[in-house]
Amino acid sequence: MIFFSLCSLVEIHRGEYFRHTQNKGCVPRPRVTGAHNTPTLPADLLADSAYATDKARPPRDTRAALFVCEKHAEPPASGLALTSTPRLRAGVLSVVLPAVAEQHRVPRLTLLCLQILVASSSDAEFSNAVLPFIPPHLRHDLLRWTAVHHPLNNQKLHALCGNEGHVNGELIIVGPSANVSEDQFQWSQAKSCSAEWDSDDSLPPHPMHTYVLVSAHLSFSNLSALPATLTRLALVNIPTAVSLHRLPTTCPLVECLDLSYNTWLVAEKEARERLGKIPWSRWHRLRVWGMRECCVPRDMLDEINKGRWDDVAVVQ
Repeated sequence: MIFFSLCSLVEIHRGEYFRHTQNKGCVPRPRVTGAHNTPTLPADLLADSAYATDKARPPRDTRAALFVCEKHAEPPASGLALTSTPRLRAGVLSVVLPAVAEQHRVPRLTLLCLQILVASSSDAEFSNAVLPFIPPHLRHDLLRWTAVHHPLNNQKLHALCGNEGHVNGELIIVGPSANVSEDQFQWSQAKSCSAEWDSDDSLPPHPMHTYVLVSAHLSFSNLSALPATLTRLALVNIPTAVSLHRLPTTCPLVECLDLSYNTWLVAEKEARERLGKIPWSRWHRLRVWGMRECCVPRDMLDEINKGRWDDVAVVQ
């Protein structure tokens, strides 16, 4: 028993001494050269390819090793470039409809199929052959999905909205594919009233609560005819200035207002003149105010938050 213990101690010390001398003298480990280690392919096979060993490679980090796609920041867009890509359109809608910006990256199979049908069908085919077979809940998803990925023209948008003039209380118009007709709100209100009078159902039509207009013209008549039931209103990148001081009287229930990317609100003097005429005290429910790429005077915030329990969140 003692003999075996002595032998094990001698072997341990011999191994430690060998490793110590090897590290001290920096003796390289002998390479095993055998026939099974010799390359079987030509040495210059990968010389001009992306896997060439003689090319300088950037250092690999954890993100690159896990094949995680890096997000590249896009340059700030303005004008019609706001609606050029789905990512930019989703960013435009992120203030009023944050769920649209989050859901556009991972679509459902039904939305992909509907998008193919919408893109491949004409206006008449979409109204007569496709739209009657789309249930109401998918029409709402289709309105949001197409606003980001494939903005509809006037004919398809009017067919999708139907007699009520909106889908489940929402109307999203993205230019230059679509624009606002002069009698849009008067026509939709008259159609909904007549449909309610003629139908046997006792339930009234769903009220309109969200109106989003991007890169399209808004006339004075349409601004004055906006529904009073709106709680979310977005007038983004409107080419010409609108009478903002009339909005609190027309839409007193607004909780989220987005006036981003309007060139007539960039200069401080012009922004102070147009925003100063708004009777902010009439918007008791206002919680979020979008002013991206626009000027917000400091004293204007004090006037907006006067008499409020909670300050209005400004998105810039």
